[in-house]
Formats: sequence, C-alpha cells, structure tokens
Amino acid sequence: MRFPWTGSSTSPTCGRRFASWAGGEAVSGAPQPVGLEERYTLEEGRVYLTGVQALVRLPLDQVRRDRRAGLRTGVFISGYPGSPLSGYDLALQRARRLLEAYGVVHRPAPNEESAATALMGTQMLDEHPHSQFDGVVGFWYGKGPGVDRSGDALKHGNFAGTSRYGAVVVLAGEDHEGKSSTMPFQDDYAFAAHGIPVLYPSSVAEFLELGLHAVALSRFSGCWVALKLVAALCDGGQIVEVSTDRPSIVLPEVEVDGRPFRKRADFRFFPGTNVETERHLYRERHEAVRAYARANGLDRVVVNPPRARLGLVTAGKSYADLRQALEDLGVDGDALYRAGVRLLKLGLIYPLDPEVVRGFARDLEEVVVVEEKRGFVEAQVKEALCGLPVRVVGKTDESGRPLFPVSGGLDPDLIAEVLAPRLRPYLGEDVGARRLAELASVRARQYEPTRSRTPNYCSGCPHNTSTVLLPGQVAWGSPGCHSFASLIEQPHRHVVAMTQYGGEGLPWVGLAPFVDRPHVVQNVGDGSLFHSSYPNIRFCAAAGVNITFKVLYNGYIANTGAQRPVGQLGIPELTRMLEADGVRRIAVVTRDPRRYRGAKLARIARVYPRHAHQQALRDLVSAGGTTVYFYDETCANERRRQQKRGKLPPRTRWVWIHPEVCEGCGDCGQASNCMSLQRVDTEFGPKTQVHLSSCNQDELCLQGDCPSFVTLEAPNGFARPKPPEVGPEEIPEPPARVRLDGPYRIYMPGVGGTGVITVNAILAFAAWMDGLEALTYDQTGAAQKWGAVLSSLVVGPPGRALWANRVGAGQADLYLALDLIGAAAPGNLDRCDPQRTVAVVNTTVLPTGEMIRDPSATVSPEVLEQAVARYTRAADSVYVEGRRLAEALFGDYLATNLFVLGVAYQAGTVPLKASSIEAAIRMNGVQVEQNLQAFRYGRLWVHDPQRVRELVDPPRRGYEEERAWWLRRLCGPQAWEYARLLDRASQLDEESRRLLAVRVGELVDYQDARYAAEYVDFVLRVADRERQVVGRTGPLTHAVARSLFKLMAYKDEYEVARLYLREEFWQDLRRTFPGYRRVRFHLHPPLLRAVGVRRKVAVGAWALGLFRLLRALRRLRGTPLDPFGYLRVRREERELVRWYRGLVERALQALRPDTYVQVVELAAAPEAIRGYEDVKRRHAARAVERAEESLARLLSTVHPEPAAVRS
Repeated sequence: MRFPWTGSSTSPTCGRRFASWAGGEAVSGAPQPVGLEERYTLEEGRVYLTGVQALVRLPLDQVRRDRRAGLRTGVFISGYPGSPLSGYDLALQRARRLLEAYGVVHRPAPNEESAATALMGTQMLDEHPHSQFDGVVGFWYGKGPGVDRSGDALKHGNFAGTSRYGAVVVLAGEDHEGKSSTMPFQDDYAFAAHGIPVLYPSSVAEFLELGLHAVALSRFSGCWVALKLVAALCDGGQIVEVSTDRPSIVLPEVEVDGRPFRKRADFRFFPGTNVETERHLYRERHEAVRAYARANGLDRVVVNPPRARLGLVTAGKSYADLRQALEDLGVDGDALYRAGVRLLKLGLIYPLDPEVVRGFARDLEEVVVVEEKRGFVEAQVKEALCGLPVRVVGKTDESGRPLFPVSGGLDPDLIAEVLAPRLRPYLGEDVGARRLAELASVRARQYEPTRSRTPNYCSGCPHNTSTVLLPGQVAWGSPGCHSFASLIEQPHRHVVAMTQYGGEGLPWVGLAPFVDRPHVVQNVGDGSLFHSSYPNIRFCAAAGVNITFKVLYNGYIANTGAQRPVGQLGIPELTRMLEADGVRRIAVVTRDPRRYRGAKLARIARVYPRHAHQQALRDLVSAGGTTVYFYDETCANERRRQQKRGKLPPRTRWVWIHPEVCEGCGDCGQASNCMSLQRVDTEFGPKTQVHLSSCNQDELCLQGDCPSFVTLEAPNGFARPKPPEVGPEEIPEPPARVRLDGPYRIYMPGVGGTGVITVNAILAFAAWMDGLEALTYDQTGAAQKWGAVLSSLVVGPPGRALWANRVGAGQADLYLALDLIGAAAPGNLDRCDPQRTVAVVNTTVLPTGEMIRDPSATVSPEVLEQAVARYTRAADSVYVEGRRLAEALFGDYLATNLFVLGVAYQAGTVPLKASSIEAAIRMNGVQVEQNLQAFRYGRLWVHDPQRVRELVDPPRRGYEEERAWWLRRLCGPQAWEYARLLDRASQLDEESRRLLAVRVGELVDYQDARYAAEYVDFVLRVADRERQVVGRTGPLTHAVARSLFKLMAYKDEYEVARLYLREEFWQDLRRTFPGYRRVRFHLHPPLLRAVGVRRKVAVGAWALGLFRLLRALRRLRGTPLDPFGYLRVRREERELVRWYRGLVERALQALRPDTYVQVVELAAAPEAIRGYEDVKRRHAARAVERAEESLARLLSTVHPEPAAVRS
C-alpha cells in the first residue's frame, strides 16, 4: 500500500487534492504461498506482518538498502522486553540465523539504560579502526518505564550524535491505556527533553516506511530518532505491500546561518565544550531534521481545498482513528474538500515544522488537533501559529471545556462523538446522525452484572506457593506475573501495594520509622532482581529495616515471554553476595532440597522443602533485620515447553482424582490456586477433576484436605482420543456465505493461553492468500494464562482502505465468542448490534481464578447466553459446547478455538476460503493435523451434528438400565431387596425412579438394605406430599432424593475404602493412563490427625488390603463397635441426617403451590455441604444456618398445616 508520505516529493501539499484517501492500490490475483521466513525476505509483493514482525524486518530492509547503495553496514540491537514490545526480542531470536546472515547483532541488555549506553558505543566507530564496516545502525527497544529510566543515557547518546554512516533508532513502545503497565505512558515529552526527534507511524506498514526514514534521518542529521510505537499497532497486524524502492529517500541540501550543514559527533561531554554541542543539536541538527521531513513529505496535507475554514491536524494512530471516525460519520475526501476542510497528517511530531503548520493554516478560522494523551502536538501547533488569526483547540475547546481527553486513549467512536458537532457548520446539521444515534443507543444500554475474567497464575505456577503469607503479614508487589496477587482476594496471597519495576522494598525505608507495623514482605521477580532491584536489598540492610525480600526465582522473565534474565546468577552465588551486603538471614525454599547438597551457600542460608515454606517465613521474621527468601522453582509453562521440545525429561508422574471420593468442596483449589482443577458435573453433584491437557504437575493440589487424590507413574502420559479423520471432501461448502462488499469485522473475546491470537493470525494469513486486505489487533495486556484476550480482524476487498484495527461500538459483523464469560462482558457486548452482528459462541465455561478458589463462585451459562442473544441476531447465531466437544474428540482444550472457527465457517459467517484457512493452519506448523481436524469437525458439527454427537455423547442410562446394572452388581438377597425397594417407587416420575435406582443400589452396597429402606421411606412420603399439593412428583422429590442420599452416604473410612475398590475407578485409570504403575493414595484420616500428623501420607498398593478390610467391616458403622463412630466429625455427620429430615418435615408444613419453589430450594440445602473433616464442618455450619433462616422466613409468611410425613 502507498501512504501519504511515501515517494520522493519535497512538498507536503503536492499530488492529488486528497492524496491516498482510497487507502492504496488494488492488487490483482492472490499471492503465491510463501513460508513464514519469507515475510522477512520477500522484497516485492504483499506479506502479512504483525507490528513486532515489522520491526524484525526493519533492520533487514535497511541492510538490503545499504548493500544496494554499496555500504557495508552492521546492525546492533539492544534493549529490554516490555509490553507492547515484550515479544520483540523473542521474535529476533527466532529469526537469529537470518539476522546473522545479514550481519545483525542482537544483544539483550540487563536493563534499558545499559542498552542505550551500549548503543552509544556503536556510534564511536569513526574513532576506531573499522575495516569491515562503514557504519553501524543501532536499534534500542523498550517501553515507557524504560524510556524514563534511560533518560540520562538517551540524552547523552543523542547529544553525542551518530557516526558518518551510523544511525540510532529508538523503538519506544507506549501503553497509552495502561493495559499492561503500572501506569499509562506517553514518551513524547521525555524525547523532547532529550532533543530526540520523534516519528509517529499510523499503521504497521508505516513501521517499515517511517522506520527506514528514521534510519536515514538519524544518519543525515546526527540525531537519535525515536519511533513512537503504540500498543494498538505493536499488537496489531496488516497485509503490507513491500518494495525495494519504498520509501524513496531524498537528502536535502541544508544551510544553517549561511553555511552548509555538516553533522559531527562528540563523545567527550566536557564542561564548556558541551555548550557548543548543545547549540549544534538544537540549532543545526534540528534544522536538518525539519528539512529532511519537508524533502521527504513526512508531513502531508492529505485533503487540501484552496479555500478552507477548518483544519484537522493529527498523527500516528490518531490519524487512522480519525479516518475511521470520518468514514463512520459518512464523510469522505470529496465531502471534506467541498466543505473547505483541510487535513494534515504529521509524520514528524517533534520537532514540529512551523513552515508546514503555517502553510496548512493559511486562511483557516479554526484548527482542531486530534491526538491521544496530553496536547504535545497541540502545544507546538499553537506555538507555530502564535500571532495568526486562527483558533486552535484540542484538549479543550475555545471556552476551556474538555474536548479530547488527556487520559487513556482515543478510538474512532470517541473522535466521532467529539468531532461531529464541530463539523456541522461546514458539512450540515445532519452529518453523522446515523452513527451518533448508534453510539447513543450503545451507550444507553443497561447490562446485567456478570462475573468478569481476571488473569491468574498458570497451572502449576511457583507463585501459587511462593506468594503465600503468614497470618497477618502484609506484602507489596511490583511488575511481573506475581503482580496478579493484587487481584487475588485471598488475604494470604494478596499484595496491598505496588512499586515500579526496580523500586522493590525502598518505600519501606521511608515508611518504617513512622508506623507501628514491625515488618513487611516485598515480592521480587528474578527478572527485576537482575534488572535493577539487587541494590535495594543492600540499601534496606544498610538502613537496618525489618523486611523480607521474597525473590521468586523462576529462571525466566515469564510475563514478557519467558526470556532468560541477562547476567543471571545462581542462588548459591547470590546468597554469598547478600551475606556480604549485610543481609541477616536467608531461606532457600525448593521442591527438591537434594539439589543443594554440596552447594556453596552462605553461612546464613538454610534450605527448606516446599512444604515448610511457612516455617521458613517464620524463621526469617524472628531473625529481624533485612532477610531474603528465595523460592527456587522453574516457571511451570517454560518447563512444559522444554519438555515438549525434548530439552527436559517428559513428565511421568501424574495426579488423578477419584470422582466419587471427591466432594467438590474446592479445598484443593484454595490450597493450590491451580487453574487445572476444574469443576465437572456428575450424577452426584459437582466434583473436581484434573484438567490433564493443561496440568503442569506441580502437585500442590495434594494439599487439599481430601482423600480423593492419587498419584501414579505413567511413562506414556495420558491417552488422547483419536476420532476418525474427516476429509475436506466430506463437508460441502456452506449453503450461504457472507459477501465481502466492504470492511467485515470479526471480534473475538477469548482466554489467554488457549490460542486466540493464533486463530486471528490464521485468519489474517488466509485473507492474504485470498488476495484481500486485512488488519488485526490482539489485546492481551496482563492476560497471561486464563485472563481475558480480545482479538479483532477487519477484512476488506482488494484495494479497499482499512483504517482502525479495532472494532467500534455496534460494528462487529461476526462475534466469534471463544469464551462465554468474556462474551457477556459489557465492553465486549458494546461491539455488537442486534441487527448486524451474528454470534458464534463457545458455551463451555472455562473457570476464572475466583471460581477455582471458591466453588460457590459459579456462573449460569444460560444467563450469559441470554445476554449475548439480546444484542446479536439471535435467529442467525450459533451456540456450541466448543470446549466440551473439542476435548471429547481430541483430549486437548487447545483444539477448542479452531473447532469453533470451523463452526463459524460452516455457518457462513467467515468471508474466506476454507482451503486458505487450512493452508494457513499448515503454514503455522504447530499440531497441524489436530488443528486441521478440529477445524473440519467444527464444520461437520454444523453440517451433520448427529455424526459428531455419536462420537462424544454416550447414551445416558435410564431407569431400566440403572436397575439392570445394579441387579447384576448386587448379590443374592441384596439384589432381591434392591428390586423390592424400587418396586415401591413405581408411581413416581421417570427421573425420580432413575434417581432412586442409582441411590438405593449405592446405599445397599454402602450399608445394607435396611439402611436403604429408611431412605426410600422418607423419599416416598415427600413424594406423596408433593403429589397432593401440585398433582405430580418432580423437582421436590428430586431434591430430597439427591440431598438425603448425600447426607446418609457420608464418606467415612469405610466408604472411601469401598469407593477405591470399585472396578470402575481402575478401568478409568487404565483407559486414561495406559501402562500406568505405582499408584499411591494420599490420605490424612482423622486417626492420624489425632496423633499429631499434620500432613497427608502417601501409601502404596498395600493400602488396598486395608481398604478390603475396611469395606468388610462397614456394617459396624454407627454401632458401639465402630472405632471411627466416636470421632466428632462422624457424630456430626449422623446428626446432619436427622437435622435434614426435620428441616424437610417442617418445610412441608408450609408447602403450597405458591411456596413450592422456596420449599424445593430448602430441600436442596445439603448441596452446599461438601468436603471432609474441618472443611465439611465449616460448610455444614453455614448451610444449616442459611437453611434455618430461610425456613423461618417461609414459615412466617404462611399459616402452617400439618403434614402426614411421619410414620
């Protein structure tokens, strides 16, 4: 694509009267397929690039350009990762071989200041022998905090200048909306303070073109040049046209004070001489910068009517947003031209060229400056127009009222709402009326509150243990994965304050002398430690304050992509250094203390096993002074990646949960905070299962107070299903498919770590193969695993201008909802319109962190689906249990999104070819066959849903099947008694009979037929009363059948043994883990607690003999000979049965048609009683209290009648 500033023009106002309004030239034919590496090597044609990939290509384009010019140029890249450039160094490393072939040297730095100073060294080339290189082009990368931190180094580097053929480009990532930063950032003012010119790209394509201009400008002027790279573009992507002759560089002849300009470099920084360097920078170099910008058309009047009254000035992303806003308002270039409205697009935002601004503003009455954040450009425009009769507004209007906000960012919707009233005097009172009405309608919506999705630690993350506090302790955080603790509501994991990266611990030096609190804990990631935080420990020790630094030593900077910290030292070396720096005591907590045998630790250091992490904290607090706690465990996700790549031995030990022993209490989730402990609905209520395809096997869940956990050795891992392969020829094309007449917008709310971004990239590559235009955006922020991810794709016909890469309010054509919780979020529903948007929704709920930690924190899929249906085209939308079906088919949750994409394609809502989507999947090169099959099975689900259901949905056993199964299982008299009890229930509804068929059999096996008869008697009496009142049996009988069984079949030692001996459990193990061995049961029975054993014990297969003995003795239960019956928890469990029967009897006295629902809810009260031992007692106390309160309210509203329930 051609953009307004490309070409060799020297005049900002030349060319067509509204240059490039069409957004580019049409491209004939689809491109030839290329490999992923060719996005960097293709010199002519079209490629799809993300913002980060464009920055990888940029130095390669520069080397190619220099080689054609006969220059031997080296490239040096250094910086520190941080969003929105967090993946830049990883992308460089993945392209390492290609970069090396081009002479590109990438040296990640320990921090941003070190990188900037190293880059200054690249420009000293002319002062040293350099036979192999004529010059070095340097690239610094970092985000807003890094720009601030590196201020002195950047200022010195720019002050000194560049070598003859050298250049330095500062790649400055800006997070305007604070999505992944401790605060929003705007770097313009910092660069102006350093005298560094700033170029501001408006698209990913301009990353390349303005990037090449930045190199040429730096080489020409001697200034370091910054590229302002905002998150919306760094995290975006675009199909870009590349060419060897773009941009065409013009080097102007510049005279300053009558003398030709010559740049010079001076690295002496000596007092006195530095004043002359300052003059040279601001008087000569900046004049050369402006001259270069004029000669190369970096500032371009895009719409230039001869007689104009209103002018619009903008730059960068705001330019794209403004163009989109105007398009949404129905205003094109011709309309602006006829109305006398000029549009100036700035490429160089500092130093602003006064000549360009004054030429643009001739005869204007008003200039409106559209820019994000504070009025950086606006102030320069006002300075350039000082004394001229033109009004300039931007951040405020002519009356001083706020116009464009200084906080957050801008989007086309906000610009349209602000700008439309100012356009009416020129374009008519009805300008944009339709769009403004649409926006007003969206703004007026009143959404029902729903549960939100917040990021959480990954499954098996070391932070699940390392951030745990002692009761009453206060912890502080800092940027990094561990900062998610600020969102975790559990007091023992929560952090109450944060510092900047590198500020850890220092606030306590200032606060400690003035407060009563004796001690705080400061969490420090190892990335921060090696970046800049180590001296903080030394300062605290010197100040003598009581603080414990928790160094979360994971080996990687996980929050920015799992980079190794530069200059990383081992823990033994660190302990010796810290001892020398005055630290009082050190604890090293590790999962495997054997690794430290023979290690040369400091004398003040002690090694603790993981289960003793709290004792380690207590020891450090008692030592006083400045102490350090190392938690040594590798990042779980990185360990998993290395195992997949064969760099670490594969996992052989697995955790499994017995589904019937599990009570679904959630204690394992509270203990481990592990996202792989997920709820599953079963015949006997909600239970917890290990989500094998995401589990990282840290085994912290074993700490849950529950006997349902087993571990086993499975060298071959777990078995994944292999469905029959589906060929593309088996699925016809959709009967109707959306037409691509203009921009088509797809909005995808999803979950971090599930492949949402991959789906977006696949679609973008497919659009490229189809010869279309495309823009993408992936908002990840602090998502990590399990946080919210939002992806957008805008597709257009060949040659169609596409401006904003984010979907505006009510503008989604396809709502591809990969996460149901995210789909119902208000900010996402704002993208939908009931007349425009078709939704394709994955309805299987992936739990949030809060749902893992609190089993009562549930969501209703039906309520969420209703919220989506309200604001989309309900009749055309598709709802599918995507994750459930994908996991049943492939045993891998990562197949979900491509399965749902297949559903969307076959529903006719994706304007791309299936063959192109499949080609893009192959090009991606990751799990190709599974991903192809997932996409095809999604299509098949729409075309032939029954064929898919037959593979994943086993038929549910009804009453007759359950009865037959139990008659085969029970022996002799037990089977006869079982059948007799069921025959008594023949008048009940089908579901009640099925419930009894299951539960009566269980109770006969649990105790005996007499015990089961007590259960049947009570259920039948309740059923009689329900039939009397409402004329049928149904929900009330169902609730009592479930709840009474739950309380009567309490899981004591006999019952746990019985359940572990069931053949179904062992069949499930063999089916899930073929070839498993060495099963171990993790138990903590009350008798062991009574003798002081505080932790579970792991017992092997010999426990099966004990289980057989216990099962044989189960009929002692409740008798004077029951050795366990005297325990407090067992007495309370028996009392709960009596309490519940009395509760139901009292509730039935108030049963009326109008109180039916309340009585059913009361009958279901035991569903909240879950767990073992103390966990169960706490749940039971709460459930009893709530039920009694509800019963009292019920009885107070009705006149009770006697109920013939007692026998």
